[in-house]
Amino acid sequence: MTEAVAGIRELVAVVSEGEGYSGGEPDNAERSALAAEILCYFATRTGLADTLMVDLVTDLMHLCDRLDIDFAGVLNVAAMHHGEERGDD
Repeated sequence: MTEAVAGIRELVAVVSEGEGYSGGEPDNAERSALAAEILCYFATRTGLADTLMVDLVTDLMHLCDRLDIDFAGVLNVAAMHHGEERGDD
């Protein structure tokens, strides 16, 4: 449980580092802060802090199944965007 609490604290720290939406194209700090904020919310709903990212991705896969969206295709495009955006740092 201590590791889970430490993980949540790390997420909260990332959220607090984000500067919020600036109105333009977000930088990677803002992107990661938004993702951390979503993970914090997900943790409050599920209570599954130790496997948080895996559980969220798995739930997104279930949502894609339900909406007939190709998750592998989404993941490929996301990986491509991530590769392009890593140059923003």
